[in-house]
Amino acid sequence: MNDLEIEDVDIPIKTDSIKLKGSIYYNLETPLKAPWIIILAGFLAHRGSDFVKDFINRFVSERYYVLSYDYRGHGEKINNVDKFELYKLTPKIFSDISEVLSWVLENQSNRLLKEKIILFGRSYGGGIVLTYGFIDVRVKYLIALCARYDYSTVQLKIPDDLKIKMSKIISPKYFLTNNPRNNERVLLAHCKDDKRIPFSNVLEIKEHLGLREDNVLIYENGGHSFEGHKDHIFNRIIEFLKEI
Repeated sequence: MNDLEIEDVDIPIKTDSIKLKGSIYYNLETPLKAPWIIILAGFLAHRGSDFVKDFINRFVSERYYVLSYDYRGHGEKINNVDKFELYKLTPKIFSDISEVLSWVLENQSNRLLKEKIILFGRSYGGGIVLTYGFIDVRVKYLIALCARYDYSTVQLKIPDDLKIKMSKIISPKYFLTNNPRNNERVLLAHCKDDKRIPFSNVLEIKEHLGLREDNVLIYENGGHSFEGHKDHIFNRIIEFLKEI
């Protein structure tokens, strides 16, 4: 997209006196006020990652404002970071979305249409969508791709007691509630051949939320990156957002 406008921003996390690097994306056709989509990357990814950039361009083409930010310890030089140290940051990475939402509402209200904020996340980002994003009433719509249901099932080289404690802080299993309105708010997608997140996870989330079949996009193949299905996913997302 040749006319993509980018504003780099620092998002303060007041509880820890730090700032997260982020960017706001739009184009010349974006209205003065429009819904905002916050894109949440996967683990070890950042706002410049290919999957994130792809959907940034797609959403901007539909005249949304898009915000993406780098998690604590993440960024373009992520390969030089100790993964174990990042795992320890995970609880705060997940809860940071609450302060990011506050920053949007406090600092971007002049460009936000009717407080319509949408969270879109894949994998690790999908976990953020379905935990702190789910319980935050300020989020109108939640779109999670290949999200994990229970992080206690992940093989991590950390003490079992720490893993159990962490899993209760970051697992959708402990945040989701069944409510008929979930069908107006939540859209899921998963590929059966995803080698990172077991397919059974999306079925557990679907049952927990009480979602209809048309709120869950299931593909036979495509893996963790939804190869060959991005167009279909994006078109369904746009339909979902316009239906409500």
